[in-house]
Amino acid sequence: MSMQTDLDVLAAHPDLSPGERAEVVSDLRSDHARLLELLGALRMLALGDLVEVSAFAPLDLCELVDAAATEAARRDGGAGLVLDVDLPAELRIFGWDSGLKIMLANLLRNAVVHGHLPGEPPRVTVRLRAQGGFALLTVDDEGPGVPPAEREAVFGRFHRRPGSPGSGLGLTLVAQQAALHRGTVTLGEVPGGTGARIEVRLPLVSEDEPTVRLPARRDWISRGD
Repeated sequence: MSMQTDLDVLAAHPDLSPGERAEVVSDLRSDHARLLELLGALRMLALGDLVEVSAFAPLDLCELVDAAATEAARRDGGAGLVLDVDLPAELRIFGWDSGLKIMLANLLRNAVVHGHLPGEPPRVTVRLRAQGGFALLTVDDEGPGVPPAEREAVFGRFHRRPGSPGSGLGLTLVAQQAALHRGTVTLGEVPGGTGARIEVRLPLVSEDEPTVRLPARRDWISRGD
């Protein structure tokens, strides 16, 4: 509706000043970008519900995290992003490449957008290590954090914190991919500091169980919550 209104203004008022026209066009571009983000997120949720085990393969999670961090630094470097990444040499999981990439991109984007105080640049710390047969990924920020009563809700569809520019599906995609890879995701506090910590656990490749088993229930698009 907002885009339609802006288009109507442009069509009905060809004599708009350059400044006024530029403002309307800027609003159109912003709305268009939000719409594309929403449609992209919904598409990935649908793909996650439909993906088959044949799409999974042994992957080095370290390489994926490193690539995601490099892209975040390139994209958000202009915002003064301070990114600290600590990775082991290799951690192999049985995963879906496209799904893991979207999970990591949304984890880092969420930390950049919400993980800083007013007037401060975003500071994000990414750690990956092996722990008890799992790859443990933590993403820490230095923002205001999330109250305990609200932490589970942030993974729900279309949940948006005040002032959030996103679609409300970024952390939903993170939760979906964690579940799809037989892992977990939790939101807590940074130990000994301020800000939020998102922790993802994914099972490492095991010789005892060489193939992945997909969850029996996959209804992130149709579920009623």
